[in-house]
Amino acid sequence: MSEQRPAEPGELCTCGRQAVTVFPTHDYGDVGFCGQDGGGFRPVLPCPWCGAVKAHVTSWGDPVRCPGYTLRPKPEPEPEEG
Repeated sequence: MSEQRPAEPGELCTCGRQAVTVFPTHDYGDVGFCGQDGGGFRPVLPCPWCGAVKAHVTSWGDPVRCPGYTLRPKPEPEPEEG
């Protein structure tokens, strides 16, 4: 696998903040990192991927990334005029 690279605008960390670095992973593809230690304990809400208003956590309370995480969230559809 290639080395880490600087993030591009719109690429997000698993906590929802703008990533500063992107790491290639075998299991999850490219994953962004915002540079904030413990950023998962203070995620961006609502969740950029699924819209949840509460942080994603394990059953024992540790932060976890959204199951729908992608490096770049899908843009929201434009409202239809009618």
